[in-house]
Amino acid sequence: MARPRFVAARRGPVVVCEPEDFAAELPATTTRPLVVVLSQSGASTTSIAAASAATGAGLPVLVLTASPASALARSESPVLVMGIGNEPVGPKTKGFLGSMATLFLVAEALGAPASPAMPGATLASLVEPARAAAEAIVPSLDAADQIVVAGRRANHGIALEASLKIAEMAGLPTAAFPTEELLHGRLHGVTGNSATFVIAEGDREVAEARRARAAMERRGCRLLIVDPAGAHWPPRFVLPDAPWSALGLILPFQWLAVALAEARGLRPEDMRYGPLSRELAIKTDSAP
Repeated sequence: MARPRFVAARRGPVVVCEPEDFAAELPATTTRPLVVVLSQSGASTTSIAAASAATGAGLPVLVLTASPASALARSESPVLVMGIGNEPVGPKTKGFLGSMATLFLVAEALGAPASPAMPGATLASLVEPARAAAEAIVPSLDAADQIVVAGRRANHGIALEASLKIAEMAGLPTAAFPTEELLHGRLHGVTGNSATFVIAEGDREVAEARRARAAMERRGCRLLIVDPAGAHWPPRFVLPDAPWSALGLILPFQWLAVALAEARGLRPEDMRYGPLSRELAIKTDSAP
């Protein structure tokens, strides 16, 4: 989601990658990039290893974390602590929004055009409309066998976060794709019980999504258009100006994950398989 903001800083190519991919490809790097490592908990083993590898290679590293006492925050690199605290799973989104807002502002500090001021009350006013939109659509997803979310550029980041939360809380199979990838074959994997959300921004993308919706409706499949203008789903959802619009657009998906979980008799806070992270050993503190 933050990549377009860093691109706008005009400091050179911007690459977003998994920590292990970064560490594996680091020996082939011929430039000296700024490496930004973000881990809300500061306990992700692969993020800690990536920061260590970058420091060892002599690259400038900036660490972003919400935990000043974490292993990542104790690295040798400059640390920017996000004042959002710990975030349990459930109907709350401060970790994601805080991380994205921090990245947007770091990009501005590097030269991206200044964004308009966005008071917290602006986002707060969207919380209940987002909940209403999510709860209204849940009954029609009672038999859902898969939920797919797609979007371009920053909106692909929204798709990734949306699919993650729905899978974690509601235990449903989900997928997230760039819109181009979705249209080039992925729709053949959906069924009449699936729901596909396409985040479309601007006239061209909305027209493209409408064509896809019409094509899938002829095949008995459901495709919903999500647009920041509020003309489709969620209806009449008035978002703040970019880049903050991206933060508002995740709210109905966060609520959708919660509402789907509750409709399936699950507690969102527990997640479907509970403390799976501990068994997978993906965090140094064995947190769930």
